[in-house]
Amino acid sequence: MTVYSCRICKFRYDEWLGDTKNGVPPGVPFPHLAGSVCTDCQMDEEGRHLPLPETKYTNVEATYYDQFAGKASIAFYRNWLLRESEQALVSVLELGVGTGRIAIELARNGLSVCGIDWSPEMLEMAAKKKRRMLKGKEELLDLVEQNMWEIELDRQFTHVLLPEGIFQQATCRDRQRQLLSVIHDYITEDGTLAIDLLLPPVKNQWTTMQRKFVFPDRMVYQKVEGETSLLEQKFRYTLTYETFLEQIEQPRYRVEREMALLLPTELVLLLEGSGFRVTYSKENVFHKQDFEPSQADDGYDMDRWQHGGYPFAEPVGTPGGATRWTILAKKISSSTL
Repeated sequence: MTVYSCRICKFRYDEWLGDTKNGVPPGVPFPHLAGSVCTDCQMDEEGRHLPLPETKYTNVEATYYDQFAGKASIAFYRNWLLRESEQALVSVLELGVGTGRIAIELARNGLSVCGIDWSPEMLEMAAKKKRRMLKGKEELLDLVEQNMWEIELDRQFTHVLLPEGIFQQATCRDRQRQLLSVIHDYITEDGTLAIDLLLPPVKNQWTTMQRKFVFPDRMVYQKVEGETSLLEQKFRYTLTYETFLEQIEQPRYRVEREMALLLPTELVLLLEGSGFRVTYSKENVFHKQDFEPSQADDGYDMDRWQHGGYPFAEPVGTPGGATRWTILAKKISSSTL
């Protein structure tokens, strides 16, 4: 389900919401509207109505991203790629690099990474972290402002990462196949693709809430309200940030996003039909802290806690709660096709 906008009269139609003024119920596809809603354009002029692009991560969402994403997947990708580097030279392309949570940890451990994102604000934050955390290793991380649908790079990579549900921004099968085709061109022979798949709570409608102190005088509430359409195989959520500075409410920030509802077995089949061979598929959520209370005095251990996830990170063990799967797939050599 998508939001369409007329490029001439600016009329907008949201397939999730329908149109109450004109009696259109929620869930009616845009092509069914011709001649029935807008008196200015009749809704049937070809090329006049275009789907709105995905909203970029900007404003306080970029500012607070790390605060609520936590350490999800960082240790997994670092440890896996360091093992891979023991066998052969590793070069990494991360799509949707954002603030560099994963990419900077990889570069900090000596791996070469190119991070792509289309949000200037997220890349600016990643660049600041790069200057602060990669002194003497800055050359290991390239940050590039590009749309992942239109990658233009001059090299291939042994590993391509799509963390935190980035792949699910492709909300239909044709777009998913198109994205995999683009990615396929930038992976070396026998290289590996890694995809994080986000599964929302097992409900038609759901709400999650997180809050924390930030900077350190601000209390920030992150509320996620979502709905799932099994018929359309999509889920949509509204993310709201409410910030209180010394108990005084600051302006709110709210954004809506739509993602594909894609089960792990569906993604496996899609990958296998797009020139990849799946080698690993597993729920990638940190369920247990394997240390004794006496270890609390052993000093700082950056991997001791690994909870997190964006946009929703529910308490471990929540029945029917949101979860994350990680799927690894090797590019099939052209000689074996």
